[in-house]
Amino acid sequence: MTTGIAGSLVGVSRVVAIIGALASVASVATASGPLVYLDIPGVTADVVIDARPAAACASASLPEARCLPAEDFLGPHRRLANISGVLWQLGTAGLTGDEHVLVVGEADEEREFLAGLLYLAGQRKVLLQTIPVSELLKTAKSRPAGRPRAMTRQSVFQAPMRDASIVLRSELAHLIGAAQAPVLLDGRSENEYWGKTILAQRGGHLPGAQHLPARSLTADYPGAAQLPRFASGEKAIAYAQGAFEGLVYLARLINQGVDARLYLEGWAGWASDGALPVDSLTFPTRSIAASAAASTPVAEAPPVWRQALFAGLAGTTLAVGGFLGGRLSRRQT
Repeated sequence: MTTGIAGSLVGVSRVVAIIGALASVASVATASGPLVYLDIPGVTADVVIDARPAAACASASLPEARCLPAEDFLGPHRRLANISGVLWQLGTAGLTGDEHVLVVGEADEEREFLAGLLYLAGQRKVLLQTIPVSELLKTAKSRPAGRPRAMTRQSVFQAPMRDASIVLRSELAHLIGAAQAPVLLDGRSENEYWGKTILAQRGGHLPGAQHLPARSLTADYPGAAQLPRFASGEKAIAYAQGAFEGLVYLARLINQGVDARLYLEGWAGWASDGALPVDSLTFPTRSIAASAAASTPVAEAPPVWRQALFAGLAGTTLAVGGFLGGRLSRRQT
C-alpha cells in the first residue's frame, strides 16, 4: 500500500513538473520586450538561428535550424559590416524581420552578438537561448544538419531598423558637451577603463563614463552588478571596445532591464579622433632602445653589380701593383 502511494506521488510530481515546464514555455511566447533571454530547453519559434561557425552548424544542429554564423558579419579585427551588408546577410538566411527568432549557439558572446544585431536590425522578436547547443543536442530526439545560408538573398529583410537605439560619434560628442550630459556606461575591463591596458590609439574612457563591465552582467559573476540609477525617461548610452563587444553589452543590459542606447563603434572609434576629450588619458609607450633603433637609418647593401665592379677593380689594382713592383725590383738589381 505504501509503495502504491509513493508511486502515485512520484507520478503526480512528474505531471506537475511537466505542466510547470509547459507553462514556462507558453509564457515565453507572450514575454514582453523584443529581446528575451531563455534558459528553458524545448522552446520553439518561427525560425531557429544557429550562430556557431558554419562547419559546426552543418555537422549537427536543432531541427530546421538555419546557419547564420556570427563571424559572417565581421571583418578584420571584428569590424562590423555596413548596414546594407548586414541586412543582405540576414536575407540570405531567409529572414524578413517579421519572425519570432530563437538564437542558439555555443559561446555566450557569439549568440549574444547575433541577438543584439538582430535586435538593432529590427527583428520583431528575438529569443536568446542561454543553454549551449552541445547541451541541447544531448537530449534532442534528432540531430539534423543545419541549413547553410544561401549565397544570394532569399528574402528581403524589411523590418524597420531600431536606429533610435544607435548613437553616432558626432551626436555623442555634442551630448557630452551639453550642459546636461547623458549617463555613459563603459562595458570594458577595469584596466581598459583606467587606461592601463590600451587596445586603441589612446587609453582611458569617455568623459564622465561610469564603469559597468559587461562581465558583471553574466550569471556566473560573483556578486550582483551595481546597476546605475536613471531619471524618469532617461536612457543611458553604452559602449565597449568595438561593435562586436558593444552588441554583446547591449544584449546583456537589455536582459538586466537597463534602457540603453549603443555607441556602436565604441572606444576604438572615439580614441581614433585626437580632438575628442578623454578622461584618464594614456598613450601607448615604446622603450628608448626600440625608439632609437626605429629612428636610426639602416644602410642599404649596394646592388650586386656594384659589388662585382668593386671586386674587379680591387683585383686589377692588386695585379698592376704587383707587376710594377716586380719591374722596379729588377731594375734595382
